[in-house]
Amino acid sequence: MALYEALHSADKCVSPIIRTTDGRAYVQDSGLFFYMTQRIFGAQLSVQDFYEGDHATKARILGEAIGKLHHALRQVTASVNDVNPYESVKDWALPTMKRVLPLPESFCQKYLHTFGELYDHLPKQIIHGDPNPSNIIVSHDEWSFIDFELSKSSLRMYDPCYAALAILSESFDPNDDAALSTWLNIYRNIISGYDDVMRLTDKERIALPYVIVAEQLTSTAWFSEQSGYTKLFETNKRIAEWLISVFDELGFDRIPDSATVHITLNPASRRIGAANHWNSSGPQHQ
Repeated sequence: MALYEALHSADKCVSPIIRTTDGRAYVQDSGLFFYMTQRIFGAQLSVQDFYEGDHATKARILGEAIGKLHHALRQVTASVNDVNPYESVKDWALPTMKRVLPLPESFCQKYLHTFGELYDHLPKQIIHGDPNPSNIIVSHDEWSFIDFELSKSSLRMYDPCYAALAILSESFDPNDDAALSTWLNIYRNIISGYDDVMRLTDKERIALPYVIVAEQLTSTAWFSEQSGYTKLFETNKRIAEWLISVFDELGFDRIPDSATVHITLNPASRRIGAANHWNSSGPQHQ
């Protein structure tokens, strides 16, 4: 509630809380909390939006929108959970994944060592926590965010990385090289747009592949322990394997303000495991 009200007071594009007749922001019943927000008029984004037309520009605008949201969230004082993705991947996700995916021990050791050295130097703040396309509404070039239920204090890089992963998770086809190359362009332009607003540190730029792989390993490990999610587990496992195979391509070099980036997959990493202006009319990732 504090996030919604603080952001709305700062005139940011979030859905304002509708208070009860006696002025409360929420009601409680049988241990559950209920609240209501005003409807934001506009179109929810879809994953397909990012694969049509000028996907690079669209992705960059998405990154800028997340950056502007983070700029506003830095001014917010609210009680949220602290989440450490490095500890999560070190203590649970990676050990779990090693039982279901043949990850080279050399990769695991180097990954944890480098990520661990970087982690304490990476900026943290309150973040959205779930900026997938369906939680973004566009109306007359205004970008509004909804559903702050998963907000937390964590790496600020998490949100743009998660946004890119949400797009990948709903469009992933290991046999579609063109779509995979397009996604890499989408990912890098989301990061570029975010960097235009928040300016990544040098250590953040190095850490990007580690953060995005950490989130994918965590998602896949979660699905591996759930019953009834076999298909989603297999899809997420393939995504994790593919991301590791293109790990070096997930780095980030700044893109000039007047340009967008278009990259092509290295032929050696085209297959899984091959290597250790917006129209507003209009995850399966845990």
